[in-house]
Amino acid sequence: MRWWAFKQMQEAHSSLKKLDGLDFYKLLGSGAGEGFSLRPDWSVYAFLQVWKDEAHAKQAQNDPWMANLENRSNGQIHFTLSPYHSKGTWNGKAPFKKEDSPETPLMAVITRASIKWTHLVPFWLSVPAVSKVIAKQESLLFQKGIGEWPLIEQATFSVWDHEKAMKDFAYQQKEHRAVVRKTRRLKWYREEQFSRFAVLNIEGYWPNQQFDHLRKLVKP
Repeated sequence: MRWWAFKQMQEAHSSLKKLDGLDFYKLLGSGAGEGFSLRPDWSVYAFLQVWKDEAHAKQAQNDPWMANLENRSNGQIHFTLSPYHSKGTWNGKAPFKKEDSPETPLMAVITRASIKWTHLVPFWLSVPAVSKVIAKQESLLFQKGIGEWPLIEQATFSVWDHEKAMKDFAYQQKEHRAVVRKTRRLKWYREEQFSRFAVLNIEGYWPNQQFDHLRKLVKP
């Protein structure tokens, strides 16, 4: 399964580009642990999808590639998200169009950056300090580092129990704030993207059951 999943990072594009209503997608690897990591996690991959509407998303589940993905996976967790705030671009596109999202018990955040080659060392040297602090955030319920390319194309997907806690960490916590200031002053990134979402639904199965609590929060 791991070798098949790794190959799909290139081979799946021919199938995915044919899916009607799939406006934007990214096939993403993941890092070991929860946040950014220099070590890859060969057992976990992410598939980010932006659909024209819910009907097209449901119809795509009958596609042979989608069915093959389901059959080959030991577990899959599907987060249905509705964007309500987004800034920046991802490969020159603004994929998440703001919607009138309902209030939900959970919110999710995707942050993504394309790091300049000349700034790889200072970026990665700054990661451990922030990782130690974010791991202590009580309102952070889940986090996983994801990305298109190791080292240079990095993103995180995180789930929080309320927005204020996320904002306090992003804008007030001193270690994180210091790194943000450095990125602006030293221009570490070629491109960046930051988006917030209402979590509408969580479905699927994961072997270690770590998502059971989140599912109950979304649908008590």
